[in-house]
Amino acid sequence: MFFYDANNPERLWIHLHGFATNVLGSKIEFARNYFKRTKAFSFYAMDMDYEKHTTTEVLEVLEALVLGFSERYRHITLCGSSHGGYIATNYVRFRKLGNVKSLLLLAPSFETLGLIIKELGYEKVKGWLEGKEKLRFKEEDLEIEVREDFATDILQRGYEIIQKEEVRFPEDPPVDIIVVHGNRDEVVPVERTRLFVSKVKVKEFIEVDDDHQLSESFGKILTKLVEENKI
Repeated sequence: MFFYDANNPERLWIHLHGFATNVLGSKIEFARNYFKRTKAFSFYAMDMDYEKHTTTEVLEVLEALVLGFSERYRHITLCGSSHGGYIATNYVRFRKLGNVKSLLLLAPSFETLGLIIKELGYEKVKGWLEGKEKLRFKEEDLEIEVREDFATDILQRGYEIIQKEEVRFPEDPPVDIIVVHGNRDEVVPVERTRLFVSKVKVKEFIEVDDDHQLSESFGKILTKLVEENKI
């Protein structure tokens, strides 16, 4: 499933949702309605099905979309939420930018593999890390099955952006980066974002009193960034 709203002839917003969600989330609903009303951006989002694909496969599809859309739009913003932020950041690291001019990272994961290991424990994920078996776990009421080569792809390609205290990203990014993270996030520690922005020259770091979903602040922040022409 995907959404594509051609609201603006020059500017496109590509939204990358989180790991265990889809295009029916609240952030996408708000952004779609806001851009339909204001015409500030055209809008595109698709179900990414991260658990069914390797990161490399996701980046290849995203690159095809970005380069195709770059023929139509002069300014593309990649907005990544949680694991979507991981994908967006790795896109800038490894793929052709086309007309991507900015990243908006919402409670971004910079170490998805590390977070999974921390949450589930090494013994449970050992076979999966070695590419020998699929990983099955429950996220709230959702049963998730991650393919067996998901972790080995990350390890072989070096997609983890933060490893221990090392930030593996250019100090001077090729695009503008705005990062938003809640200090009550219990899923992705805000401390890791603080580490990232201490090493990378971001355009703005907005730390808010909110949870991982940014449920109380996302709409206000998006509206403010667009109205002030920061994104």
